[in-house]
Amino acid sequence: MRTVLALGVGVLIGVTVWWLGADPLWATALAVPPAAFTVLLTRVPRATDVVWSGEPPPPGSISTPHASTLASRLAEAAENPRRYEERFRARLQRLGIEADEMPDPKELAERLRRIE
Repeated sequence: MRTVLALGVGVLIGVTVWWLGADPLWATALAVPPAAFTVLLTRVPRATDVVWSGEPPPPGSISTPHASTLASRLAEAAENPRRYEERFRARLQRLGIEADEMPDPKELAERLRRIE
């Protein structure tokens, strides 16, 4: 729609220059640059457009790890040794922590409960 409007401006300029007494060829030649410039302006995003975006959400309980949730998960893992081996031990090894040096899950869960 804006491109059609820009081309209409070019036609209007050409007709005005022709009406003022120029040859049709010259009127067209003089109308093409302003029309092309107007088309270009309609294609470029405006620098004055305001981009509204809200503030980032504050860290909530969902994204913030708590010692109590970790303690409860370790307590569950202590009841199921396979779960401890699969989940916690593998993650600790990826972090570079030797799981053999860590206390058993029950003791670690108790320490985390005392921290809170």
